[in-house]
Amino acid sequence: MRTLFRYFIFILLVTLPCVIQAKQLLTIGVGNFPPFFIKQNESGLFLDITKAIFHNLPEYQIRFVFMSNDRLLHEINSGKRIDVACNIIKNSAVKAHLSTPVFRYSDVAISKKSKNLILNSTSDLNGLSIAAYQGASDLLGEEFKKMALSNPSYAEHPHPKETTHLLLSDLKDVRIGDIHIFYHDLKHPFYKDSEHTDIDNYNIHYLWPNVYSHMAFKDKTLRDAVNDEIQKLTQNGTLANIYQRYEIK
Repeated sequence: MRTLFRYFIFILLVTLPCVIQAKQLLTIGVGNFPPFFIKQNESGLFLDITKAIFHNLPEYQIRFVFMSNDRLLHEINSGKRIDVACNIIKNSAVKAHLSTPVFRYSDVAISKKSKNLILNSTSDLNGLSIAAYQGASDLLGEEFKKMALSNPSYAEHPHPKETTHLLLSDLKDVRIGDIHIFYHDLKHPFYKDSEHTDIDNYNIHYLWPNVYSHMAFKDKTLRDAVNDEIQKLTQNGTLANIYQRYEIK
């Protein structure tokens, strides 16, 4: 019996290092813009989605590296710093293997209920004072672009928080941008205890379809495994629950 026990301990000591070494380190490149990727505490909507995916792939140990979007594209195409890149647009000049769509952007028009605006289509924006994110006129379709070019009260801003401030301050009728960025802005301490931060005071006008970005992989086999996990997390409601955590009730 004692000999058998010693043999078991010997086998355990021999195989344990192999088990420990079995985890493969993956370096994942991500952006650094709230609420999607937040370097502090490694949090954020898209970062939580990424963590959920790899939670079900325990053979990998993940490490996040924060960088600009341009740098992400360079590193996943020809660099050596990362194995995976998050938030890659399909029509970008990426040479890696793209996952199924996973990261969701929801551009919406937002107005105060007190304005009593009825916005059912892009044409309803004509003549209104509008604050939009930089590049919106190139991304939201030809009809929106025509409206933007012909509307003297339309303006684009490099920082989304500026569009939120203009709406809350009644300096603009409508804010155009991602809904989760708006939720994030309302939580800023600057607006604490302000009646303007109550989401019930706003109408959310869904005028455009959601847009999705992808994860990009240097290894196709890993991409396929992640696609399987994305499908599972979509079907069991995990991804929907993560998005809901970043909403304001």
